[in-house]
Amino acid sequence: MTDQTPLWQTRKFRIAVVAGLVGVIAVVLILQNFDTTEVQFLFWRAEAPLAGVIFTSLLVGAGLQVAGRALLRRRKRMRQTPQPSSPAQPTENN
Repeated sequence: MTDQTPLWQTRKFRIAVVAGLVGVIAVVLILQNFDTTEVQFLFWRAEAPLAGVIFTSLLVGAGLQVAGRALLRRRKRMRQTPQPSSPAQPTENN
């Protein structure tokens, strides 16, 4: 007889539930905001539905988070791997 943890007690399940809740909240927020708004970024200016601006902001934020985590993982991996040592240069004794 094996002792298995129920699905609802696993970390992946909890993360999936939180991600699902955030997704539902984001969809509700987007669907309730279809008014047009003006967006300005540096020298670029446009009018867009507020829902599109919110959705784009969510995507940019998620992308920055993924990129930041990947960068931190890469730095950590580089610190943990041993660096090849350079050959010792002989010293001259006079």
